Amino acid sequence: MSSMDLIRMGIKNLWRRKLRTFLTVLGVIIGTSSIVVMLSLGFGMQEAFKDLISRMGSLNTINVYKSYGGYGEFPSDRRNKEAKLNEKALINFKSMPHVTAATPIIETYGIIKSGRYTSHTSIKGIDPEAMEHFDFKIAEGRLLQTRDNLNIVFGGGMKYSFYDEKAMSRGQYEEPNIDLMNDRMILTFDMDSGMGPSMPGEKVQGPRYKDYNIKAVGILEEGNWETDWSVYAPMDTVEKMIQEKEKIEASNQGQNKRSQREYERIMIRVDDIKNVEIVQQRIKDDGFEAYSLNDNLKEMNRMTGIIQAVLGGIGAISLLVAAIGITNTMVMSIYERTKEIGIMKVIGASLKDIKKLFLFESAMIGLLGGAMGIIFSYILSFLVNKFSPAFGDFMGVGGEAKISIIPIWLVFAALGFSALIGIISGYYPARRAMNLSALEAIRTE
Repeated sequence: MSSMDLIRMGIKNLWRRKLRTFLTVLGVIIGTSSIVVMLSLGFGMQEAFKDLISRMGSLNTINVYKSYGGYGEFPSDRRNKEAKLNEKALINFKSMPHVTAATPIIETYGIIKSGRYTSHTSIKGIDPEAMEHFDFKIAEGRLLQTRDNLNIVFGGGMKYSFYDEKAMSRGQYEEPNIDLMNDRMILTFDMDSGMGPSMPGEKVQGPRYKDYNIKAVGILEEGNWETDWSVYAPMDTVEKMIQEKEKIEASNQGQNKRSQREYERIMIRVDDIKNVEIVQQRIKDDGFEAYSLNDNLKEMNRMTGIIQAVLGGIGAISLLVAAIGITNTMVMSIYERTKEIGIMKVIGASLKDIKKLFLFESAMIGLLGGAMGIIFSYILSFLVNKFSPAFGDFMGVGGEAKISIIPIWLVFAALGFSALIGIISGYYPARRAMNLSALEAIRTE
């Protein structure tokens, strides 16, 4: 028998028992859609967690800190104490494979005053040349440049950090009416600035800090937790400010000696997220502490992997029931077509042809059920994404996040798997049909 004859005969046999075929296919539809939808929920959770972590900063960025060691160390671990986060370490990081940029981060805290508004904030010094290589997305103005001195870049949320000190002292809160780009601003390290004496007649005494007339040249986009509440300035400028601040404080305390400064933190940009773990491990081997948001993402992916396995297992039970249904349908088909099988053998049909016929019919049930199951899965996925915004808020990823995501590879995998299930389910009935005696089959009414 030719392949076309087998296909025509198989389709004709399935169509002849439409109700039984439909019910068997329905079982495969339910099983396939269960697995696809369950797995799509896991993929949606992974993307939601990835989006959530990306709001905290770049997934391609590694933060390097000095390792201070600990108690009970082995001699081989003593090198961790000797590793210094200085210019030499910075040059070494820049020369590592997959590293596209590296910059020290110098941080201090001060007060920015603009008219009657005040903001207590973190001032971070950064290399202006390296700033463009990191995920600093500008909303207004520009990023820092090498010629900048007292020019700064505000984080996206800094406009909400200003407040009216006098209104707050009266227990009132007013929405700050401030233009970050155009208003005149002063930076000071005097934490008592704007505060009067606690007792009448008492004089406020303390170090007299220098005021800096700063100018905003840019404002970053909102939504990044790492940059929203900070002010960025050139590293040399912040270093000079810190030196002047410490000089004033040391003079006030009768101290003049100042130890040589090492970097508190170095940010490293990696070319691809896949290489972050490699670079991070190499930095740790050099005796430093290295942290990236991929550490959090890895833990979340491990958790979602467990959830996916559980959800996929639940869906697999439905497909297992469908596979039993296919086997039952094909066995019943043998009992009903015993005489037909005997005649096929008598007129010259080979055992392979009979086997191929039954395997084709079972594979068609699996493939048809898989295709319709995928269509049904897309419908369910659309409904879940459309009518479940509250679940996205509960996860902390926003109402617009997709709860269910069906990747294209899952579609083809589901089709192939459902067809394979059909073939496996039909293998025993096909073997039974092959072993059926032709003479006994013909005598059967």
